[in-house]
Amino acid sequence: MTPTFPEGTDTAPINVAILVGSELLHRGLETVLRQVPMVNLTVDGDACDVLITTEALPGTRGKDVKTILLLDEAQVTRPEFTLSSQFDGYLIQEEITANQLRDALHRVVAGELAIPDRLARELLTRASGPPSAADAPQRRPPVSLTARESVTLSLLADGLSNRQIARRLSISEHGAKRLVASVLLKLDSPNRTAAVVTAIKARLIEYA
Repeated sequence: MTPTFPEGTDTAPINVAILVGSELLHRGLETVLRQVPMVNLTVDGDACDVLITTEALPGTRGKDVKTILLLDEAQVTRPEFTLSSQFDGYLIQEEITANQLRDALHRVVAGELAIPDRLARELLTRASGPPSAADAPQRRPPVSLTARESVTLSLLADGLSNRQIARRLSISEHGAKRLVASVLLKLDSPNRTAAVVTAIKARLIEYA
């Protein structure tokens, strides 16, 4: 079946490299990536636009290369798993489709965090639970958000992109990016999902 993709998104070619230990997984990813329009497979991990990998990387990759971490089911359900600022997106091996890959690639290239819904829900559910003893000494000072930043935070928690936030607030996409960046800075968070998790722990928003 030919995959279908949302209309109105960027169509610039994306150069993608794969760095995984399993040859079977590597071939499977190549097969799915060939179903994604405007994707060029490359073996140069430093010259590509996006690198898909299953491991933490040394700091030798090109500074403009976005990195997607490929997780397996065991990693997703591991209680100690947390997001890392080293990665620009995440995918779950067992759930990869051409549509998911296409969406993740375009999100990270646009500077957004790509994260599967199931992983986001898992992290948010953990954050909304009772704080552990280990969390007690790590109290943060109160965070002061403007009214517009508070609305932006709520929209982030709903999973809206910068473009959708701009439309909801009737501002430019550049203005939405500035608001999101300000929220992340005030919450001392490397990405959008981490900001939402921090906000839940600080009781700035609620997650049901």
